[in-house]
Amino acid sequence: MEFNYDKSNFLLNIFFIMFPLIFYQFSVHEKMSERKISKNVVIFSLFATPMILCMFFPPVEVNDLIFDLRIIPLILGCFYGNSITSVLLFFSLIGVRFMIGGTGAYLNLVSSTLSFIVIIALSKKYHSFRLIHKILLSSILSFVCKIIGISSILMINSDYRLRSAFIFYIVQSLFMGLVVYIIESIRRNAELKKELLFSEKMNIASVISASVAHEIRNPLTSVRGFIQLLTQTELNPEKKQMYGEICLEEIDRAEQIINEYLSLAKPQPQVEEKLDIGTEIQHVCNILTSLANLTGVEIEVKHDFNLFVLGDRQKLRQSIINIAKNGIEAMAGKSGVLKIEAYRRNNEVILSISDTGIGMTIDQINRLGVPYFSNKDKGTGLGMMVSFSFIKGMLGKINVKSELGKGTVFDISFPLKI
Repeated sequence: MEFNYDKSNFLLNIFFIMFPLIFYQFSVHEKMSERKISKNVVIFSLFATPMILCMFFPPVEVNDLIFDLRIIPLILGCFYGNSITSVLLFFSLIGVRFMIGGTGAYLNLVSSTLSFIVIIALSKKYHSFRLIHKILLSSILSFVCKIIGISSILMINSDYRLRSAFIFYIVQSLFMGLVVYIIESIRRNAELKKELLFSEKMNIASVISASVAHEIRNPLTSVRGFIQLLTQTELNPEKKQMYGEICLEEIDRAEQIINEYLSLAKPQPQVEEKLDIGTEIQHVCNILTSLANLTGVEIEVKHDFNLFVLGDRQKLRQSIINIAKNGIEAMAGKSGVLKIEAYRRNNEVILSISDTGIGMTIDQINRLGVPYFSNKDKGTGLGMMVSFSFIKGMLGKINVKSELGKGTVFDISFPLKI
């Protein structure tokens, strides 16, 4: 009995096996991790489909016998599925082979049953093996299962070209090992990704806890010291008032730090509405006027009309206030001008906030929005981080230009809402 290979069908068999496995690992594996019933259905479908398609497109077909790669999905389904999916795969293989017909269906019943018993016996210890042992085990098992098939064929047909069959089965075994290597590599990468994400979360938690302790301790220490002065020494009314004001300032600072952390940790409800940028920056200007007057800064506002964006009003205002307030503080001690402008450019709304303050270096610009980085002596950097997060949540883009001694310009672009 001669083996006449159909190379196109052989490549089809390979495609049938590889595509659903890769699709599952990249797009379904994590989503189905907690849904056992859905996961079993998906796993059965992913292994049963290529197994059945391999039988309908066999690389070799002669004398009612078909030779294909169906054993690979069966082995993989038993190794990476559970007992239910394994049994369903086995009966699907037997049923479809009888549906195709021919004397080979009865031989398949015998050989597949014996092979299935061997596969199930080994599947219990499969996941305890190292990668190289898994590859060797699956490759050898694939070859052994086909040897069982050869033995059943030789019982009724001694005119069987063993050499041609062995070549086919060796190629199949090598491909089996390759498939296992790919699956295990993808699974390992998924596990490393989870470990990395967990490690990053723990690192962020440790940094935040340390930062909270550090930032809150400073104002509390100051408050404690001045309260001791107020209670343990005789002071004139002016100093008492001064110390009391300092205590209140430090308490307000501690409250501000706590609020900034809460805005990061507490998820805010997403409220989207159509906002007029001109109206919003005028509102912000009214809020910041008193601070600007105290520091000797002049605020200039200029905007076009009918500049609408989609977003959360409170978050947009907070973002503009944080950036503008930093600009005012950068000009403290010298008269300067804070410009807030808004105009349309193509299908975008450009919000420009510029100051004539101390400016920043390129390294400082690149670190803007990073937690705990601030150019201010008493800053935490969280206000700018919150602003960047809110702006990006509105699909905004931020471009910062600055020069030492000349000031800083924030150009923020939002999609125009018509």
